[in-house]
Amino acid sequence: MNILQIMVEIFIFPGFTFLLLMALFLHWLDRKLIARFQGRIGPPWYQPVADLVKLFSKEDTLPVGTNSLFATLLPLASFASVLTASFYLPIAVQTTPSFQGDFVVVIFLLSMPSLLYFLAGWITSGVYSILGGNRSLLQYFSYEVLFLLALSGTAIAGGSWSLADIRNAQLASGSYFFPQIVGFFLAVSGLIGKLKREPYDIPNAKSEMIAGPLTEYSGRKLGLWHLTIQLQTVVGLSFLVQVYFAGYWEMGTIQGFFIFCLLLVLLQCLLSAISAIYARLRIDQLIRLNWHILIPLALFHNLYLILK
Repeated sequence: MNILQIMVEIFIFPGFTFLLLMALFLHWLDRKLIARFQGRIGPPWYQPVADLVKLFSKEDTLPVGTNSLFATLLPLASFASVLTASFYLPIAVQTTPSFQGDFVVVIFLLSMPSLLYFLAGWITSGVYSILGGNRSLLQYFSYEVLFLLALSGTAIAGGSWSLADIRNAQLASGSYFFPQIVGFFLAVSGLIGKLKREPYDIPNAKSEMIAGPLTEYSGRKLGLWHLTIQLQTVVGLSFLVQVYFAGYWEMGTIQGFFIFCLLLVLLQCLLSAISAIYARLRIDQLIRLNWHILIPLALFHNLYLILK
C-alpha cells in the first residue's frame, strides 16, 4: 500500500470526507424526520452545512473566568477521539486492521467525548454550564455501563474482543440482531445517552439548562462541538452495524457498501422516532430506569449467553 492510497483512505474514503458527508446527511435526515413526526416541514437539505458555516464564521468569545486553553483543547480532543474510533471500524471496505481488544478501544474512544463534554461545562464560569456538566457526568455512569454491558453480548457470542472475529462469527452463524435483539435495543439506549438525545437530553435541556455545558461557547468552538456530536452519531451507528448486522453485508463490494449505508439510515430513523415519541426523563427517572431495570436486564442477557 503506497502513501497516496493511505492518504486517500484517511482523508477521503472511508475517512474524514465520507464521514463528514454522512454526518451532515444523517443530521439533516434526523431534523427532517422529527419535524415530520411533529407536523412541521423541516429544514432544507443544505441546512446542516449552512449552520456549520455560520458557526465557524462567527466571533469566538468566552466569558471572563473561563480557561481559554482548555476551552480550545477540549473540543479538539473530543473531535480527535471520534475520528480515531472511526479508523477501527471498516466502512464496508476491507482496509482496517483488527487486533484483540479493538472492540474495547472503540468503546473507550466513544466514551471520551462524554467526559470532555462534562469538562467543557466545568471549566467555564456560567451557572448553566456548570450545572449541565454535573448532569452530564451524573447520567454518564448510567448509560455508559449499559452500553458496555449490552455490547459485551456480541463479544461473548463471538468468543473474542476483536471486531474482525465478531464479524467472522456472524458470517459463519448469522447476524446477532435477532438472537440478541434485547441487547441491541439496550445498546441503542446507551448510544442515545452518549449523543444526549431525547429522552436522555438532560444535560442540555433547553427549558432548564439552555445549552448545558455549551451555553458559554460560540463560534468555531461551538461549531466543532456540534460537528463532533454529528460525527459521533455516524461512528456509533457504524459500530452497531458492525457488531449486530455484519452478516447482512459483504465487505469490499458495492452492494455491501449500499447495504451498510442503508442500515445506517434505518438506525438513524429509529433514533429519530424515539426522540419524537418519548419525552425527556428527569435525572432521577433516568438513573432508576438504567440501574433498576436496563442494567440488570443486560446482566441477565449476558449470563444467558454465557450459559447457553
